[in-house]
Amino acid sequence: MKTITSLILLFSVTIGYSQKSYTVTFESLPQKLADEPRPILIKVYTTWCSVCKIQDKKIENNKELQQLLADNCYFLELDAESKKTIFFNNREYQFLGNGTGGMQSLAAAMANPKDGYPTWVLLDSNYTFIGNYNGLLEAEQLKELLSKQ
Repeated sequence: MKTITSLILLFSVTIGYSQKSYTVTFESLPQKLADEPRPILIKVYTTWCSVCKIQDKKIENNKELQQLLADNCYFLELDAESKKTIFFNNREYQFLGNGTGGMQSLAAAMANPKDGYPTWVLLDSNYTFIGNYNGLLEAEQLKELLSKQ
C-alpha cells in the first residue's frame, strides 16, 4: 500500500512540474523557428515576485489565452535569477553573480530590474526587438498583443 501511495504521489508531483503546453524551451526554440517562423514572447520573472505569480494564475485560468500563446507565438519563461546557461539567438548567456545574488545575463539584456517584474519582451521570428511591457498584463491586454502578431 505504501508503494502505491508513493507512486501516486510521485506521479502527481511530476505532472505538476511538467512544462506547460503553451510554452516552449530555449533549447527547442531554434528548431521551432526554422520549422515555422512566429513572434517570440518572453516573460522575464523571478520566483519571489508576487505579481508574477498572479500573472501565472491569470494565464493558467484562461484556456483561450493559453491557446493564443500556443498558436500565435513562441512563449518562453525566463527566471531572471536562473543560474542555468542559456543559448539564445546563437549566443551563450550565463549567470552574473553579485555577492549572494545575481542575475541571468539574458534577463539583464532584456529587462531592467528597476522596472519590476514580470517584464514581457516581444521579438519577431528573426530575434528583432519589437517592444517590451512591464508589470501585470490582464488577459485582454495579452490577447490584444498576441492578436496583432
